[in-house]
Amino acid sequence: MRASDIKVGHIYYVDYEPVRSGEFDKLHLSVVLKKNNDKHTFFVMPLTSSPNGDGVNKVNIGKIIALPPNIRDKDTYAVFNQARTVNASRFIAIKSGGGRISVSLDNCTMQKLYGLLIGDVLYNMPPDDKIYILKQAYDKERINKAKDLAYIIIRLRKEGIIRETEEKIAVLKNKIRETIKGVSYTLDATQIADGIQKIFAEAINT
Repeated sequence: MRASDIKVGHIYYVDYEPVRSGEFDKLHLSVVLKKNNDKHTFFVMPLTSSPNGDGVNKVNIGKIIALPPNIRDKDTYAVFNQARTVNASRFIAIKSGGGRISVSLDNCTMQKLYGLLIGDVLYNMPPDDKIYILKQAYDKERINKAKDLAYIIIRLRKEGIIRETEEKIAVLKNKIRETIKGVSYTLDATQIADGIQKIFAEAINT
């Protein structure tokens, strides 16, 4: 398949051969978790209809009704401890009725799989280290969200202030204030020059 045709959250067949001992092998359905920056490799999680290992290295995500009729009646298990990076050349499109079909997982299931993957990666870490790592990641994403909201305010102000825009900005400032509450942050020179620090201060003092 072409890399440009592969989408995050969608399911494809992936050929895992050749592999080394202990690695997930053969041709299996897999869900795409991430498109890497090189744009031709993808981070995927294998899927299987085999329940062996459920609760240890697999999780039942139920029946995927968008799959072809011959396989959609079976429960699907995500093998979260065998997620790996593969090249686009390993992907094969799912076909039904003579043509390609699009199969994706809902947002709730994807969130569950990401959570299981993170938990598995941190499995051997001491509890306090896990808490620290997850807290740092959580706070970082809160600040990233607040920055995105601040840039929306900057764009709205460039478009000209009208009553509706002022109301939108007030709502955005309130969201920024709630998002960064209790979080330490630093901004780079570009973000400060863009006015992000000023908007954060306005939000906090609103």
